[in-house]
Amino acid sequence: MSSRTRLVIPWLLTGVSVAIMCGLGFWQLDRMVQKQQRLASIAQKERNGTLSLEEALSVDDPQDITVSFNGALDGNHVLLLDNQIHNQRVGFDVIAPVFTNAGWLLVNFGWIPAPDLARTLPEITFTSEMREFTGVINVPGINPLVKETNMTLSQSPALIQHIEFPALSNALERKFLPFILHLTTPDPAFIREHQAVVMSPEKHLGYAVQWFGLAIAAAAIGGFAISKKGRSYE
Repeated sequence: MSSRTRLVIPWLLTGVSVAIMCGLGFWQLDRMVQKQQRLASIAQKERNGTLSLEEALSVDDPQDITVSFNGALDGNHVLLLDNQIHNQRVGFDVIAPVFTNAGWLLVNFGWIPAPDLARTLPEITFTSEMREFTGVINVPGINPLVKETNMTLSQSPALIQHIEFPALSNALERKFLPFILHLTTPDPAFIREHQAVVMSPEKHLGYAVQWFGLAIAAAAIGGFAISKKGRSYE
């Protein structure tokens, strides 16, 4: 292998590493802008006050709107969203279908701790009845790494790994609105601390600065090491 080839490969590896780090930095900056826009949208919607469900669904983007409505709770099909963490404790989000004037809507009642470490499911008992619901509309995120394994829902409560509206609609034989309502009224049986934005824009900016700093360091160290090695071949 010639001395020229010995230098090309390290330069290529250094360039690829720097490009990847810069790409991650720009991705974090893009996430920062998205979070800033989301927070501005939330602030605007909070100023509009509480709407009815029909009013909220009539706008282009009902996410993060606070709504209040009456609906019929289906207490026979309670869902437990698995692996939900609160204060470093593992637990479940308790979700149940509610029939509203706009159709079937999944309502998140809040978080409860897991009874033990043996994957025992907690006992949840709801009465199927008309109730008043007040909460914030949310669009659940999609985790491509999670694949649903339980959609028979033959028992209540039933354990699920993520919210997949088409699969839940098929399993429960009803069409759901593509939203989740996170209840905000206090209830001693549940912990309700819905956070629309978990990571702040400032944190994304901090991560971007770190990635750009690593890219500069990699370029400097790699360039110095390769140049020094190149001189040794002369």
